[in-house]
Amino acid sequence: MTGLTGMFSNRYQFDDIPDQRNKTAIVTGGTSGIGASIAAGLATAGAKVIIVGATQDHAKGTAESINEKIQRNSTGSPKFPSGKVEYEVVDFGDLKAVEAFGQKMLDKCKITTDEEGIPEMGKGSKGRPAGERLGGLHYLICNAGIGVAAPGLTKDGLANHWAVNHLSHFLLATTLLPLMQETREMPKSVDGDVRIVMQSSELHRSAPFKVEFKTEEEVNDNSRDPNILYSRSKLMMILFAKELARRVLTPAGDHLLAIAVHPGAVATGQEAGLSEAYGLFGDAIYAVSRVAFMSPDQGAESALWAATARKVAEDPAKYQGAYLRQPNDSLGTESNQAKDETLAANLWELSKRVVKEKIGKEVPY
Repeated sequence: MTGLTGMFSNRYQFDDIPDQRNKTAIVTGGTSGIGASIAAGLATAGAKVIIVGATQDHAKGTAESINEKIQRNSTGSPKFPSGKVEYEVVDFGDLKAVEAFGQKMLDKCKITTDEEGIPEMGKGSKGRPAGERLGGLHYLICNAGIGVAAPGLTKDGLANHWAVNHLSHFLLATTLLPLMQETREMPKSVDGDVRIVMQSSELHRSAPFKVEFKTEEEVNDNSRDPNILYSRSKLMMILFAKELARRVLTPAGDHLLAIAVHPGAVATGQEAGLSEAYGLFGDAIYAVSRVAFMSPDQGAESALWAATARKVAEDPAKYQGAYLRQPNDSLGTESNQAKDETLAANLWELSKRVVKEKIGKEVPY
């Protein structure tokens, strides 16, 4: 289902994704909705995809479903049936669990050298040369999040919207960054081969105008309307991508890009949280969303384009730290708040302090 809101959007469907064989991706919140569609798109194009979910049954079921469809060549292009989906279970409301997951991925995706190579398998097959470097992490898609739902606290005693949507991704991305930096230096790498994609939203425009991101009290204030809490967290995701690009990466891409995207108005199932947050009014919004909003597959297209489009690799400096509203969209459309370098620096330093306070880890950037 395309939905009324997606009828005039640019498209980037599974068949448009270039060959992703020998690429590895992590998709947080990859067990349902947009995240599952992102995982399916990457795996259909040949990538190994690690999806991250909150429950064993849900994560396992999603991985098995996508893998079965790939084998039947029914999710899109049948060109690259070698893609597969694996799963991990992580509570993004628990910073220690996120840190442990990051360390596990550093080991799981570490770069190794194939000493023997793969011999020729038949006429026309070149095999793999001895000494080829294998592994690495090419894409981190930060998609997990709390929607427009009632506020709550995480295991760390933090407001759930800020902690799950932003802080856990800040911790995970900075933990995995050394591996991604090493991946960009592998032979045959080009600018834009390695990318971090933040799933933001046009609702970032609804964030309060007076935010400063200087104190824990500000970000842990759960007295706000759920829409404000959500929109503020989505503003954080754009600011994080921009500050990561400024503080750690290079303007020209340095083979590693950070990009934030808007998926569009998508019916993911999270809209059901509106009922808890807003009662009957939320029920009405939810009913409308089922008809008017885009499908998860179309909602995944912005992130898939940001992660894999050749156009991005052709001009990486143009897309470094960018915010995109849809595939192949114009740049610079984010709010003035989302362009505020002081705000982005404040958020980064605050995030570092809270990570240090809660789990004792010093973020080195």
